[in-house]
Amino acid sequence: MAKDGSRIAEISPEDFRAFARHHATSPEVGPIQTSLDGGVAKPDDCDRMLFGLWGCDTLCAVACFHIYRSAQDKAQRVLKLDSVVVDDRLRRRGLAGLLVTQAFADLVADTALNIVQIYAHSVHPGTVCLLRRLGFNDPQATGAPISDVVVDGEAREAFLKNCETQIANHMGQIKLQCEFCRTGDRRSRPWCLPRGEKPKDRSAQGGAR
Repeated sequence: MAKDGSRIAEISPEDFRAFARHHATSPEVGPIQTSLDGGVAKPDDCDRMLFGLWGCDTLCAVACFHIYRSAQDKAQRVLKLDSVVVDDRLRRRGLAGLLVTQAFADLVADTALNIVQIYAHSVHPGTVCLLRRLGFNDPQATGAPISDVVVDGEAREAFLKNCETQIANHMGQIKLQCEFCRTGDRRSRPWCLPRGEKPKDRSAQGGAR
């Protein structure tokens, strides 16, 4: 992703934990549990991937993913969205959707991983909407609230194309606001700052980010 004020990259477990300690709660579902919480063991049969979304030098959101070997074919893998956490001052701006969609796209596009299915627990209303836009089925009315989507064969290309469209649409607004913020434009609505907070004066640093 272009480093024009926004950046998505892997993060360390320490950074993830520190961020989650401050922001892993929601008015809709209460505390958001992650596999990095104390007393919560990561499953032995999976790899864990952690991603963060930055606005300039501010970490705005984090997401955790688990990658399992498929029970049907050990050469194939299944991806699970474990948790996504957004700074509670920056919610309802589409940051979770951007972070999760970019991570999905990067992981599914990695042919070495050979991911054929993605699933997630759809408890938070925002998660349900995010996954629905990406073609996930809605959770069942009874039983575990799980949504999933198959990304094998031709379905992989369709899924990646959908992700690309979603990312492009959102990044257009992200980049526009980054440019407004960088140049001090009065139309600036910085998405990496709480509403009403002004960005720091970076003119002493040459105005660059």
